[in-house]
Amino acid sequence: MSRTRRDALKRIGTVGAASLGGIIAVSGSAAAKPSVDWEPAHSSNYASADRGAGKIDWIIVHTVQGSARSAVNYFQDPDANVSAHYTVAENGHRYQSVSDLNIAYHAGKYDYNEYSVGIEHGGYVSGTYETVQYQSSAKITSWLCDQYGIPKQHPADVPYDAANPANGGVIGHEQVPEATHTDPGSNWDWSYYMDLVRSY
Repeated sequence: MSRTRRDALKRIGTVGAASLGGIIAVSGSAAAKPSVDWEPAHSSNYASADRGAGKIDWIIVHTVQGSARSAVNYFQDPDANVSAHYTVAENGHRYQSVSDLNIAYHAGKYDYNEYSVGIEHGGYVSGTYETVQYQSSAKITSWLCDQYGIPKQHPADVPYDAANPANGGVIGHEQVPEATHTDPGSNWDWSYYMDLVRSY
């Protein structure tokens, strides 16, 4: 996506976009959303919002430290106080637990929650990731980037304040300022993943 289109999307925000089932459909966006199973998080584990192309600048990649199903179940626990928008299983199966419009509690730093979409991945930081999992995740990430004007890049440096997003992009949880997590970890192949994201 050109910088010009991204700037335009940020200026208009949700104006001129149609809200369809919790998804913002930007005019001219032809690609269909990759399929997901809707497994809603408990309402106490996210904040209701009305975000769109002007308010989503980051995609944050996570690793569950367990199975995808365990993460989805945990997001449904009213006492968890945590959630992510999407979870991708080792076999590539995708779940959605929070609407893109709402603010999931996944980044640790709230302003990054406000301006991001979180994608969990079943597995462990110390393990490896399956090709089908990379592919499935990259498809939803690519769609999100196109939908919300997020650059398909993996910046090395991120701003402290996500409300000043610089260029935005796709980052790991470990890159969030003040992060205490190490996911997705050194076994996550960023070069391969971003090549896939750009190819879809």
